[in-house]
Amino acid sequence: MVDTAERPKDGVNSGATQQHVDPARDVRDDIMDANGVPELLDKIWFHKTASAVIDADRCVGCGACIAACPSNSIGVGADGLPTLVRMCTGCSACWDYCPMAGFRPEKLNHQDAEDPVGPMQQAVSARAMARPDGAQDGGAVTALLATLMERGVIDAVIQTQKLDAFIGTPVLATTVEQVLTGAGSVYHQSEALAMLNERCPDGVERIALVGTPCQISGLRAIQKFPWERRDTLATKVTLAIGLFCTRSFDPKKLIPMVAAEGVNLGAVSKIDIREGKLVAASAEGEELMNKPVKDFHQASLKGCDECADFAALGADLVVGNIGSEPGTSTILIRTDAGMDAWVRAAGAFEDAPIEDLSAVKRLALRNLDRAKKNLKREYDPEGPLWISYTEHLDDYEGTDREAASPPPFRSHHYTVAC
Repeated sequence: MVDTAERPKDGVNSGATQQHVDPARDVRDDIMDANGVPELLDKIWFHKTASAVIDADRCVGCGACIAACPSNSIGVGADGLPTLVRMCTGCSACWDYCPMAGFRPEKLNHQDAEDPVGPMQQAVSARAMARPDGAQDGGAVTALLATLMERGVIDAVIQTQKLDAFIGTPVLATTVEQVLTGAGSVYHQSEALAMLNERCPDGVERIALVGTPCQISGLRAIQKFPWERRDTLATKVTLAIGLFCTRSFDPKKLIPMVAAEGVNLGAVSKIDIREGKLVAASAEGEELMNKPVKDFHQASLKGCDECADFAALGADLVVGNIGSEPGTSTILIRTDAGMDAWVRAAGAFEDAPIEDLSAVKRLALRNLDRAKKNLKREYDPEGPLWISYTEHLDDYEGTDREAASPPPFRSHHYTVAC
C-alpha cells in the first residue's frame, strides 16, 4: 500500500466545509455529513477519480489507475476510458497513482526547471543496422528490443502495437516476431499500463516497457510504492524505455480532422510529428498531408497540456527524433539499467555521440512552459509528492478543467452496490 506517511491527508471529501463543490457527492458523503464523522480522511472511490480526471476531460490514457487497482475493479469502457467493471473498494489507489491526480510527476521525477531534459549518462544518434519494417526514424526502439530478446537479456515487452495509423493497442510481446510487429509510432494512448495486470506467461521474469512520459511516471509510482499482496508485472519490469512526447491524440477526433483535409484515410499508413508538423504518409512513403500540429489541437488529449515531462525523465533510456538527422534516432541513456541494455545491444546500431542537445532542450522547455500555464495546481518539484482530492477540487473549481459528474455507466457497479 502507499506509504500514507508521505501522502498528506488534509481534509475530508464530504464537502461539509462548503469550501468547494464535489460533483461526485453521493449518499456516503451525506451520511458522513449527518453523522459529523468523516468516513476516512480523503478516502477516494473510483467515481471521485473519474469526476476529477476522466470526466473532466483530463485523462491521458496511461492506464495507471487500471494497473494500480488491487481488486482489478477498473477496465476500459466502451468509450475507451477507464470504467468500473466490478465493485470499487474505495482503496484510493486509482487516485494515488494517477499522474493527473494524486501525485506530482515533477516531484517523483525530480524535475529541474533549469534542465528539463534531465540527467543522462550518454546521448547518441543511432540507426539500426537492420531497420525493422515499418519503423520510424532510425528504428532504434524496435531494433533494441528485438536484439535484447534475441540475446536473452529480456523475456517480454509491453508495447503499443498499431492497429492502423491512428489507433494502437497494448500487447505483451514474448517473441522477437511479436516485437517486430510493434514497429512504428502511433499517437494514441492505449491504457498501456493496464498490461501490468495481465497473467505472466511461464518463464517471463524480465520485461521491458515502452511508453510515453506519463506511462513511465505511472510505472515508477507503482514500483516505488507497491501494494502488499498486489502482484503485478510491474515487479518484473527491468527496463523502461521512454518516448519523447508533446501530446497524444483522440482517434475519434483526429480521424475526421485528417479526412477534412481531403486525405484518403484508407491510404494512410503512418502518422508522424516532426518539426512542429503532423504528417500523414502512405505505406510507400508518399506524403499525403503535412500541416502544423497546432491545427489539430482540438484532437489532442486535453490533459497533455498539463504534462511538463517531454523527455520521459523516469525512463532508463528515452528515444525520439528531435536532435538527430532524418532517418536516425536520438537516444538519451539515463540509468545504469539503460546503459547496460545499450551495451548488450552492441553491434545492432550505427551510432555517434550527440554533442548539441539544444533542440531537445528547447522543446522540453516549451512543454514545461505549457504545463505551467495549463496546470490549475502549483507546479512544484519541491512540494509534497501526494495531492489530496480536496486540494484538487479547490485548485480546479471554476476552471475549464474542473471536476464533472461521471455518467452512470462509468461507475455503475458502485451505484448498484450502494
